[in-house]
Amino acid sequence: MDCRIKENPESTFDVVLQVKCQTSENEDPVVLWKFPEDFGDQEVLKSIPKFCFPFDIARVTQVGQHFTFVLTDIESKQRFGFCRLTSGGKVCLCILSYLPWFEVYYKLLNTLADYLAKEQEEDLNDLLENWYSHPVPEANTPISLNLHSYFITPDITGLPTVPESRNLTEYFVAVDVNNMLQLYASMLHERRIIITSSKLSTLTACVHGSAALLYPMYWQHIYIPVLPPHLLDYCCAPMPYLIGVHFSLMERVKNKSLEDVVVLNVDTNTLETPFNDLSNLPSEVVSALKNKLKKQSTASGDGVARAFLKAQAALFGSYRDALRYKPGEPVSFCEESFVKHRSSTTKQFLETAVNLQLFKQFIEGRLARLNAGKGFSDMFEDEISAGGFSGGNSRSYHQWVCTVKKGGALINTAMNKASPAMKTAYRYAKNHAKQGIKEVKSKLKLKETEDEYGPCSLGIVQYTPFSTLNNTARLNTEKRRLAQTFNNILKH
Repeated sequence: MDCRIKENPESTFDVVLQVKCQTSENEDPVVLWKFPEDFGDQEVLKSIPKFCFPFDIARVTQVGQHFTFVLTDIESKQRFGFCRLTSGGKVCLCILSYLPWFEVYYKLLNTLADYLAKEQEEDLNDLLENWYSHPVPEANTPISLNLHSYFITPDITGLPTVPESRNLTEYFVAVDVNNMLQLYASMLHERRIIITSSKLSTLTACVHGSAALLYPMYWQHIYIPVLPPHLLDYCCAPMPYLIGVHFSLMERVKNKSLEDVVVLNVDTNTLETPFNDLSNLPSEVVSALKNKLKKQSTASGDGVARAFLKAQAALFGSYRDALRYKPGEPVSFCEESFVKHRSSTTKQFLETAVNLQLFKQFIEGRLARLNAGKGFSDMFEDEISAGGFSGGNSRSYHQWVCTVKKGGALINTAMNKASPAMKTAYRYAKNHAKQGIKEVKSKLKLKETEDEYGPCSLGIVQYTPFSTLNNTARLNTEKRRLAQTFNNILKH
């Protein structure tokens, strides 16, 4: 499963609950009211209240207001429980939705809490009715539910930005660059990871924020942004996990038999790990990422997320060179080729990475898109092209173009009778050719990339940047020649 976010959910949210905490952990929290009233998923109604108070209720009175938990459905898609605590942490408002719209739902929860405090039940019901019946809007759509609730729907396909993304902002402010790098490396090695904080909003923001920086990959194992007391045994699971634990529960967690666990304490900005995961990453990638993050210390925008995206492209972007296709067969991936033509430090890391679940799922997702004729169309692929991390090998592209040109007439005359796999291969060739046009432009930027990440070994031969080949006139000639070649292909 390439992505954990559900595409095209049926409604803006599933249910809203107001839950009251009991005086003892041995007693289940009580649902005071729900909307819609006819919501009948008993399993969900039983699960949500237990996630609403994920701390030691006997010891803690102030834990912050907003936090988010996650439920995973039968299709492994995430449903987000957006929560707001009131009455000294004794009452919780929770909205369950497939939409990862953190800022929108936190704002909506504030409005609901105000209505409840002022006993404006009619206004509360009208707002919920309007939003529940509203078709799921597209990104960047202005929404006005009433006088007190206006927002613009976020674009979740874009990179998270500072300060607009609450999760990334809290994570970047609370955790220093060195510990961010250590945690990133641990996630790329799929360790058992616990993040802890005494403030729930910071805790869940750091879990969500750190996981988001794995893009275009997604954490594929146990993922619990905040762990309720009745599930503490999950910390003993003999498999990778990424779990947030409120600090009031950490003493209980440490009393369990934990082995080989990475622990990040956000309050003290300290990370404990028995591994040397960061040293296993290519030093040039780590150095470039570290420098970029330090430059972002006072900057706004997508610089933090883009720095990690560039690192992901440097590590994994050459997967394109390991794609294989034969007429009549689906596109496939060659692990040996992916690992073989890289620098020694990168090769050592990738030999381990190809066995990781997050990488396997990433490749399966890419192959599924290719074999469905969808091609390359996201920020990761754009970053690969812009940074010259794949496809810069001119020999590889010339061979590709010649192959397609020679078979072009045959492919065109047989398209209506061709097998689905043959059509897929042809669509893939066209998509790859389109990328070639972008590659020519991106080569101008490659010298800067090499200065940061070192030479990129791509395919059979190492690419020599255009800046070392004659001058601008030759570059323009090459651009026109390649563009004309690709345009001829795309006309078919």
